[in-house]
Amino acid sequence: MELEIIEKLSSGIFFCEDIFEACGGKYNDYLLHIFITKGSISFRLNNNQYQASAGSGVILIEGKPLEELRVSADTETIIFLKSKYYHQAYPLKMTHHVKGLKFYYDNPIMQMSAEDMDLCLRDLEDIKHRLQQKGHLYHQETLKRSIENFTYDIFDIYTRCNQEQATKGGQEALVTQQFIDLLKDHVMKERTVEFYADKLFVTPKYLSRVCQQSTGHPASFWITQFALTHMLELLTDTDKSLTEISNEVNFQSLSHFTRFIKNHTGLTPSEFRMKKRKGGKST
Repeated sequence: MELEIIEKLSSGIFFCEDIFEACGGKYNDYLLHIFITKGSISFRLNNNQYQASAGSGVILIEGKPLEELRVSADTETIIFLKSKYYHQAYPLKMTHHVKGLKFYYDNPIMQMSAEDMDLCLRDLEDIKHRLQQKGHLYHQETLKRSIENFTYDIFDIYTRCNQEQATKGGQEALVTQQFIDLLKDHVMKERTVEFYADKLFVTPKYLSRVCQQSTGHPASFWITQFALTHMLELLTDTDKSLTEISNEVNFQSLSHFTRFIKNHTGLTPSEFRMKKRKGGKST
């Protein structure tokens, strides 16, 4: 079981040299990061036309095939892919993750400074290096840290690059942000769309629609993701019993809690805790 999990995680992150392969819809369960170091590309996505040139980054959060993809003859890119499974196994702090996804969904292109591009390329080189260090005693831990550094650098760069767009989202963006803030305070106990819609004085249908438009996922998806992140942190970072955790996150029974964790990670709570305590090592 342990070797199986590690192989799945390792195969969930990789680099691709062919932009047409990466953007053709083959990797619809992956988050794509494309950095253009030379030339330019143009494409159509979500009924919008985009163009990106050297010094730009492109973030594709759903792995949708790009329509009308055109690449200049001199184009050179670095393409990095992360699977959704990887994020489930190693979740980020969800507040940052949702805000980042909202920005990416609204505008997938980052117009980067030379310094920011250099930082991203150095991060990617570090990830490549860590991917090759399979004999390292703490291979999964060091690789995870490198990917986290890269991801948070991307969030920081993208937020700065798109600060103006982020402040012009209107009422729907405001509702999405308020929903995210409510999740931080209540998701341990409340996991229904109706609860959050009531707090925001909107209908559940409206809340799900604006979340879908802002982030590419409905409200129920983010409720589950926030809750799962908190639960996995409790399993990893505390010595509370499974029953204590189950009660704390408001499950009817330990069996319901166990089923929820296994459905989303492939492991029972005790298996997940044991894997994290062992550090994910294959030795």
